[in-house]
Amino acid sequence: MPADVLEDPTPATELGPDGLAALKGIEVPDDLDLTTWWIVTETDARLVLLRPLAAPQDLGAGDVPTHELLAIEKVDAPNVPPPGWMLTRSTTCAIAVPGAGSASVTLDPQAMPDPAAASVALLVTERACASGQLATDRVRVAGLIETDVAVEVVVVVDPMVGGATCQGNPPTPFVLELATPLGERVLLDASVLPARGSSPRRRGDRAQLPLSPGTLSVTSSYAWSPGISPGE
Repeated sequence: MPADVLEDPTPATELGPDGLAALKGIEVPDDLDLTTWWIVTETDARLVLLRPLAAPQDLGAGDVPTHELLAIEKVDAPNVPPPGWMLTRSTTCAIAVPGAGSASVTLDPQAMPDPAAASVALLVTERACASGQLATDRVRVAGLIETDVAVEVVVVVDPMVGGATCQGNPPTPFVLELATPLGERVLLDASVLPARGSSPRRRGDRAQLPLSPGTLSVTSSYAWSPGISPGE
C-alpha cells in the first residue's frame, strides 16, 4: 500500500467508472458512505478501500485494529454474473510500517516496566503459522530509537523454517534492552501507524508518529486470546 494513502488519502467519492462498477458487485454493502472511505487500489479488476475506525479496537494480545478494509475483485465463477465483481475481503486491520507486521507485541502484565531499569519485559505473539510453538530465538528488534521523551521500537519474528500448522500461537517472552533506564519515557510500538504506546505509569496511551516513507501493509485482526503491534 503506498504511504500516501495515509498521508494524502483520496476519498472514495472520486472513484472512476471501474470503481463505481465494482461497488455494484455481489455481497458489496449497498449503504457505503463513500465520504468515509479512501481509495487504496482501483483497477479494471480490483478495488480496495480503507477507512479509519471511529476508535481502535483492543482485541487483546497486542492486536489493535485501527482501520476497516474492503476488497472487491473480478472473479471467474459460474455463480457470479458478468462483469464478475464480488466482495472478496472485508476485515478490520492495523497498518504496518515497511518490514513489520510479523508479530503483535504487548507489555508483560506480570512484569510491568520499572522506570529505574534499562530493560522492558514484552510478550511477542507471532502472526504466521508456527504449529502453536513459541518464537524463542526468532524474535528480534528490527528498529530502536531512544530519545529523552520516548523509546520507539519495532519487534519482528523471523519465519519458522519448514512447514507448520495454524492453530494460533502463544505469546513469547522477550526482554527489550535499552541504552539507559526507561525513566518516564513513553514506550512506543513503532511497527504500526499510528504508533501505540505505554508508559511505566499509564497503559493504553495512544501516540501518533510521523508517517514513514515506503510501502505499508495491512495486518488483519486475529481472534487470538490472552498478553506495543504491526498484507496488502
